[in-house]
Amino acid sequence: MNQRQMTRRDFLRTSATLAGVAAGTMMLTACAPAVAPGGGAGASQEAPAATGAFDWQRFAGQTINVLLTKNPWSETLETLLPEFETLTGITVQYENIPEIQARQKITVDFAGGGTVDCFFTSLHVEKRRFSAAGWYKDLSELLANSSLTDAAYDYEGDIFGASRSAVTGVDGAVYALPIFTDPWCYFSRKDLLSEKGLSAPTNFDEMQSIAETMHNPPTLYGYIARGLKNANAIGFTWMLRSYGSDVLTPDRQANLVTDEAVQAMNLYAGMLSKYAPPGVVNFNWQECSSAFAQGQVAMYFDGINFARQFENPEVSTIVGNVDYTLMPAGPVKAIVPTFTTGMAVSAISPKAEPAYLFCQWATSPEIALKQQLAGVGTSRRSAWEAPEVTSGATMPQAWTDVFLQSLEVGELGLPEIVGVTEYRDIIGVAIQRVIEGEDAMVALDQAQKEFADMLAKTEV
Repeated sequence: MNQRQMTRRDFLRTSATLAGVAAGTMMLTACAPAVAPGGGAGASQEAPAATGAFDWQRFAGQTINVLLTKNPWSETLETLLPEFETLTGITVQYENIPEIQARQKITVDFAGGGTVDCFFTSLHVEKRRFSAAGWYKDLSELLANSSLTDAAYDYEGDIFGASRSAVTGVDGAVYALPIFTDPWCYFSRKDLLSEKGLSAPTNFDEMQSIAETMHNPPTLYGYIARGLKNANAIGFTWMLRSYGSDVLTPDRQANLVTDEAVQAMNLYAGMLSKYAPPGVVNFNWQECSSAFAQGQVAMYFDGINFARQFENPEVSTIVGNVDYTLMPAGPVKAIVPTFTTGMAVSAISPKAEPAYLFCQWATSPEIALKQQLAGVGTSRRSAWEAPEVTSGATMPQAWTDVFLQSLEVGELGLPEIVGVTEYRDIIGVAIQRVIEGEDAMVALDQAQKEFADMLAKTEV
């Protein structure tokens, strides 16, 4: 495949607003010379719905602009793009850039009238914000159109329920086609626990009791989780929901001064204060994972894909000694936080149907299998169960079992609000204060005020 580079100024030349940020960023063009973007909102009226038999070549000769976010999935997809162009006759102009930069770019792009036809989206951060802004095209009608959706796509039957739920709005709109869902998992040192006649905890009481039993500093710490501001919000939110409450009331108001919130705060911050290594307020997933992999901690919970390093003898001292289990149940509910990504079509793209065809291909069973073989867990059951995948597994069976169970029952790990990053900062500071000795209600009262103020400004 011959490629040439096109400057970002070329790609975004329809918007003078974007010219100032164009320097230095390059757009890769697959297979053909660049052509002008297809215009923004109002550039053309939406075409009538396609009819007739499904045909991958329906939009042959067209060019679409795709924005990807750098990660193992998108890097694998880059190598497969020639297959899409051969299959469909569509030319793909794409950019694959880091997450924060990509989020900034899509925001500026929509403000400038729109040149991106489809894009990678992280639903746990962008779902509420992008849907409120009207940036996602509802894909439900396209999915239901047999002229545009291959019968083999099997959206309902093959894609896990947690993944489909994450890309669906409260009104039933489908904002994206799921790529992968990353659930959280509980990691325990099964060798050390078994020496004391213990096994991985199944509920909060057992979690606290085992942490206390195993805690023997500085040789071994009983427990660890994220303590760094913002990063720590996920663990607290999981515990709060496990107590039967949530950060929002049913009418979407701040809800951080309940008895359940105090219990969740005392549990999350209290366990870190009692059983985690010193300096845990500065620990994100990297520091937590490293401490666990080096045998310094008995128990830990985080995203399941971080566990691959535990079974890598080059970086881990605990290979073969980790138990992978579902997150412990709270007094009221058993919750598994999940985080889903997807491919979305721009609501103002004049090329929505060919862009949808790209999203469909990128998340199809065939591409999911290739991603799975490349080491990227996907949202498709068929990819997980394929013989070529199961026969070449590098992780313990318990890891696979928990991953699949979590995809069936998982829930979004953070509240669906526009200001989800701000929420993480607000509650993250409160958690750190309690770790350092502040009363939970005092910290939560301050967080409640800041959270309510933020919601009033953003949830309009």
